[in-house]
Amino acid sequence: MIGLSLLVPATFVPLAAMGGGGLLVVPNQHFYIVSAVSIVAALIAGALALATVQIGLYRVLFLCLGFMSLCAIFAVHGLTTPGILVPNLFSEYSGSAVAISAYLSLAIPALFFAASYAPGLARLESRLPFWPAGWLVLAVVIALVVYAGVAIYRTWLIAALPLSQPPYSTGLAILSIGLFFFAALRQARSYRRARLVSQAFLLAAFVLLADAAAAMVLFNPWTVGWWYYHLLMLAAVGLALNALLVERTRAQTLRSVIETALELEVSVDVEELDFEVIAALVAAVEVKDRETQGHNRRVAQLCVQIGRQLGMSASELRVLARTGLLHDVGKLGVPDAILEKHGPLTESESAVMKTHPEIGVAILKRGGHFKRELLGVLYHHERMDGSGYPHGLVSDAIPIEARIVAVADTYDVLTTDRPYRQACGGREARRVVEEEAGTHLDPHVVVALMRALDRRENGTPGNTVGARALRRVADERSPVSNHRTA
Repeated sequence: MIGLSLLVPATFVPLAAMGGGGLLVVPNQHFYIVSAVSIVAALIAGALALATVQIGLYRVLFLCLGFMSLCAIFAVHGLTTPGILVPNLFSEYSGSAVAISAYLSLAIPALFFAASYAPGLARLESRLPFWPAGWLVLAVVIALVVYAGVAIYRTWLIAALPLSQPPYSTGLAILSIGLFFFAALRQARSYRRARLVSQAFLLAAFVLLADAAAAMVLFNPWTVGWWYYHLLMLAAVGLALNALLVERTRAQTLRSVIETALELEVSVDVEELDFEVIAALVAAVEVKDRETQGHNRRVAQLCVQIGRQLGMSASELRVLARTGLLHDVGKLGVPDAILEKHGPLTESESAVMKTHPEIGVAILKRGGHFKRELLGVLYHHERMDGSGYPHGLVSDAIPIEARIVAVADTYDVLTTDRPYRQACGGREARRVVEEEAGTHLDPHVVVALMRALDRRENGTPGNTVGARALRRVADERSPVSNHRTA
């Protein structure tokens, strides 16, 4: 498919040799094919809009705005076809609304598509809130509505613009081609890594849109070559829609389809490297508490997987990743003698251990980068029945980040060896976690964990331990016991 799309420019040669081919002046048929392109683009924009709400990333938003603007401006291109809604003003002006809309229908989407693949966007997204996206969408919608209104009801105002005449038309076409190929090259990186069909379709769509921009400027209106660029655009949006459908038909959610096609998975490793202070603190905790090597990263991974099952946005997943990495940072303030003790903790030692959430918050406040993460760190030992610490919060009063960390932390503690007990298998750990649901752990989060584990694990049962041993493990996790690990 990609190879065929790259060979499309070769078909320009015979058309150019024929001067673009003969004339085919059929305004109604032009309106129909343009409407078909606009409808397909609208379907893609709608799907991407839903995904944008779920994922909460500017990259998906820019793709959505690209197809939205393609749909709207190309629809104006169809509606301003001479004889449909507006008169032919070529005799009075150097351009027309139909021609100008044609060039803008590719140039404006190309800007959004290129912005979606801009270098450094992922790093910027990790620091920018997503709420300004609503204002951006509103501004784009208003601009498109105003343009459509002027193009249809004040056609001569658009026709007076020189955008459809050289050198402006040539400049718009070159700009569009360059931006589409930039997006295609960036998408090609994802395709080379994963070799997924959905990624290939999206890559081919960008290439075909670049080809369409070239055909538009090369051939005169109503020639066969000019009709050719409409067909290229129809093929491009068809491939883009197919990129969404090809994985959706395999029972994948819309969100997972978009994330797969664009490689949007939130990575704990990336979050750790993105904030140098996180990497330093995680390393410091693991040096101090050597018995729990890798615990923070495993909890962070589980937190992200649980968050995905709960439908949380990418920005919320990043908060979860950082919270999981940092939830035990307060252990830096706990004496080594307590952390390294193999036997049960005394009452006074347990009291000291229970101060680590508040110590962690005090440490993170000095970093200045964290907000919601502080809530997860401070309250990840609170329990649904109010028996937790440090404040004895009950049920939904516990922040969702803390409830998720508590579940992920519990499961990882159960499935890893500790100085005072051996790890239990995955099946037994699941049973213990389910027993804690509703009393210590949020039952909705527990269900999300089970779904995440079902996706991750192969179903092979782990080591078998007795029910009494399981209860002992659960008691060790209880906030009223000699809590050692979380």
